[in-house]
Amino acid sequence: MRAVTLIIFISISTIVFSKNLTREVKLEFLNNCVKISDENKNIIIDEYFKLGAGDWLYFTTITQKEMSENNLLSYQFAKVRNRAIGAFLKENGIPGRQFIYKYSIFEQVWVHKPRKLKSSVSLNEIQKNKEVSVYSFLNKHGISVQLPSGNVLEFKPHSFDGFMDDLITVKIKEYTSKQDFVKFGVTAFGNHGMLETRGMYNIEAFKNDLKVKLKRNASYNLKILYGKTSEDFYSFYADDRNGELVWFKNPNQKFIKTEGAEITKEIKIEEPLSIGEKPGTSGKFGEFYEDADGNLQMVSATSSNAMTYLERSYIEGTFLTGKFNQLGWINCDRFYQADETITMKIKIDKGISLKPYCVYVVFNDINSVLPVYQVSNGTYLVYDIPKGVDVSLVAIQAIDVDKFKLAFSELKTQEESVINLSSTGVNKTRLDQYLDDVIY
Repeated sequence: MRAVTLIIFISISTIVFSKNLTREVKLEFLNNCVKISDENKNIIIDEYFKLGAGDWLYFTTITQKEMSENNLLSYQFAKVRNRAIGAFLKENGIPGRQFIYKYSIFEQVWVHKPRKLKSSVSLNEIQKNKEVSVYSFLNKHGISVQLPSGNVLEFKPHSFDGFMDDLITVKIKEYTSKQDFVKFGVTAFGNHGMLETRGMYNIEAFKNDLKVKLKRNASYNLKILYGKTSEDFYSFYADDRNGELVWFKNPNQKFIKTEGAEITKEIKIEEPLSIGEKPGTSGKFGEFYEDADGNLQMVSATSSNAMTYLERSYIEGTFLTGKFNQLGWINCDRFYQADETITMKIKIDKGISLKPYCVYVVFNDINSVLPVYQVSNGTYLVYDIPKGVDVSLVAIQAIDVDKFKLAFSELKTQEESVINLSSTGVNKTRLDQYLDDVIY
């Protein structure tokens, strides 16, 4: 009985550990050469690219002929060749922690492919230069503003921690186009897969240059002008994971269709009343006066000879309106449902590169850009993308402040063996022109 149990245990162990496969690759070095040939470089990159997640690859660099001719010299050749292979792997973006040197008869290089690849895309440093919309208002007034995109952001009175008379400054960055997503590394990847987005935003609030938070249970509204209403969209919030945004849905915050929006603006006047205005009246909620058009306006005294009041206007249009209760990264999104998904393999400049690329899948028919994951500096994978849809592959490598490499291709997503891209050198001006031309 014990023997049967032992056999079963060994069988199960073999099945479990055999999931991490190990494969040998023999490299030929002619005429006792220790330098890696171009042919061997391509073999190393190709074989590592084909390796499954969690699997191992090891390289044999000594032949039987070399061993028979001079065993001691072969031992030295193996060490030198293996160190050259290790240096080549590092140059091409495969960290040293992913390979080791092991001995059988001679030394060999063993390379491991991680189960989880890192994103090739991160929040771009130039994001600091993204134009910022800045609005200041008294906490007790709140504000409703129309952003450069035409969308509207609404904060109710006393939405922020602090006192009623605190001056709040809100800073907003909008990312509403696919060009924005690519240029600034802001992508539509959710914790449950691909997203279709109506726009991404980064919102911060300050008082005296110090960040402030929303009050407990406070919320604010985002109104998206002419937002798509044929699908259900929800409020999403992002975690910044080492530069990669991962979005999470709040199922209780669904966007709804609304008509029109009110815009407010704080007006400061030096004298309490202007010509044509009637004397103010005191009410339960403060001072009011009638303006020249007969509208009742609220007055807030800020000094003996200055005060602010709210000017209100109304804009027409159909909006997709949603509620948020956090600042930071927010998004109006939905998870995109595909009938069939595939994994695509991408190779740039034959897979050999000393620097990595930022690689994106830009969807032509929906507002979505996905990050592609890095295997090495010149090889990439993208998982779980819809099959049979039109996309653009965009790869950008930053060499210097005004020196870039750009690779681009338009295609229909299919399970091809490998998609090969070739890069070309461009400056910053040409890069921006290309991105505006090829992304739509």
